[in-house]
Amino acid sequence: MPGYITAQQAAAYLSCSTQHIYNIRNKSKAALKAGDHQLAKKLSPESIKLGNKLLFEKSTLDTWLRKYGDRT
Repeated sequence: MPGYITAQQAAAYLSCSTQHIYNIRNKSKAALKAGDHQLAKKLSPESIKLGNKLLFEKSTLDTWLRKYGDRT
C-alpha cells in the first residue's frame, strides 16, 4: 500500500513514541465523540484503521505538523 506508513513508522517520522501516537489518537476520538471536530483535528493527524493496523499517509502527517505543530 504505497504512501501509507504504520503507527511505528509514523512515530519514528515524528520523533515520538508509538504509545504517544495511540494516546493522541484516543484523545482525538474522545473529542469527536464529544462533538468537538476542531479539537479532534488538532490533537491527532487523520489515520486509517485496517484490521488491527493503524496507518497514516506521510503527506497527512506533514500537513498536520505544518498546521498544528508547535513552533519555537
